[in-house]
This record gives sequence, C-alpha cells and structure tokens, in this order.
Amino acid sequence: MKHILEVLKKENHVVLNSISFSHYQNKTSSEFKSSEPGILFVLEGSLTYRIGEDESRLLKAGEYVFYPQGVNVQFDISKLSSTLLFPLSISITEQFVHLLQQHNRFSPPLLENPNRVCILQEPWTVEINSLLEKILVHISKNQPYFVHLSLLEIMAYIFPNEHMLSKITYVLDHYLLPDPIRNAESYILQYYHQPIRMKQLTEVTNVSESQLNRMYQRTFQLTPMERVAAIRMEQAAQLLRNPSQSVTNVALQVGYQSMSAFLQQFKKKYGVSPKEYQTKTTAKEIQT
Repeated sequence: MKHILEVLKKENHVVLNSISFSHYQNKTSSEFKSSEPGILFVLEGSLTYRIGEDESRLLKAGEYVFYPQGVNVQFDISKLSSTLLFPLSISITEQFVHLLQQHNRFSPPLLENPNRVCILQEPWTVEINSLLEKILVHISKNQPYFVHLSLLEIMAYIFPNEHMLSKITYVLDHYLLPDPIRNAESYILQYYHQPIRMKQLTEVTNVSESQLNRMYQRTFQLTPMERVAAIRMEQAAQLLRNPSQSVTNVALQVGYQSMSAFLQQFKKKYGVSPKEYQTKTTAKEIQT
C-alpha cells in the first residue's frame, strides 16, 4: 500500500464517487453533522474522533470507525496522516442488501427489525487491507466502477454476520423513518452516555409524549426509553469486546451512574453479566 499512498499524497485530497482520500501534512480538525452513515479508514498516522457528546477516542493506522447518520462528528487529525472516507449512501446499501438476498446470505426478518445500531471501531483484516489497496489504485486511475465493486466487497467483510448485518438494516430503515423518530434517534445517539428524559425527546421531536410512544412502538416495538436502554446496551456490548475496558468504565461510558442498574439491564439483554460477556467474546475472537 505504501507505493500507491505516495502517489495519491501528491494531490492531498481526491474524491471519486463521494469516496474521499485525504492526506494531511499538518494537524487538522474538522467537524460536521453526518447526513448519512460513514466508515472512516486511517491508512497512516492517527486521529482522535468524537461522536456526539461522547469522549474522544484514538483511531490508529489499520483501524476504521463506523458512525451513524444524524450525529455530530469531530475529527482531530495528526500531521502526516492519510484517511479514506466511505459514506454509506442508501444506493450502495440497497445494492449490498440485494446481493446478499440473491445469494441467500441475508434473512428477510432482519429487514423488519432495525433495532441494532452503534458506533463501531475495529482493526481491519488482511482481506480488507488488500481491498483498500485496490481502491486506492482505482482512485488514482479514475476508475469509479472498480472502486464501487471493491467497496461492496469491503462491506461483506465489515458486516459478515447477523449481528453486523442488522446495522445495515438500520441504515436502510433510517432513511424511511418519520422525521420525529429520526430526530429522536439522532438525539439519543448524540447523548446516550448522559441522562435522557422523555421531556427532552418530545422537545427535539415537537410531538406529544403519547404520539412519540405510539411511533416508537410501531417502529421498534419499544417505548422511547426502552430504545435508549437498548442503544446503551448495544454500545456497551461493543465496548466490552476490548479486554482492556473495565466493566465500571463501560457502564459510565454508556450513561449509567448506578453499577447495579447497569448489571441488571445488561443481564436482562444478554443473559450473562458484562464480565462473562467480555470473557466469552474475547476468547471467541482469540480462537478465530
């Protein structure tokens, strides 16, 4: 990958079909509200990112972050860093789902259950590294068709199982949700680690509590506050995949001041304690 990076770095910033390659000679900051979900790959160097009002997190070369639609995203990028930004447009998401359905890799019930969404940070695999290198070559040669094909392949590696595919379901359905639900979801994702009250959700959606309850029951089969808890648990499970994270720290990061409330809610959702979940998940990833 080093050679093609040197070629692209001469131009600093290249956009092809909304895919953006950027090289930063100097330390740079950017902040925006995400109009669509996105995946940012750090090709070299590092950056810190902040999504919503969450704490800043470090993203190093060889890692990517997936962020949802409708949240404030802030990047503080170190000098001599290179990134590749891949917006998850509704068009490419629909094409990906269609391919999976054609090849019997996507179960229709998932399309009816758009409940899983969280911020995801992961190191990429050898296969993804190879595809990223191909994409950079295709960008340098102005070959949008081949970039598109490689992006679909990357999506297959990032969303390889039912748990991850359900995030694709959410991406699709988010575009179709009524405005009050979309506004409430954006607010929850922005502030899930802080106390959230029903009054705050009715204020950002400009509908009554009873209306919002009905809309959430219709869309998610959950009340708005149950939805808040579900998003917190989803994010907690993601954070616990990192063995260096303590259960106490994870509880605080997802908005729980009471450890007993966190433990109770987590066990209700996943059937095991957070520590048991972390141990099992870590052991499974080591085996694979």
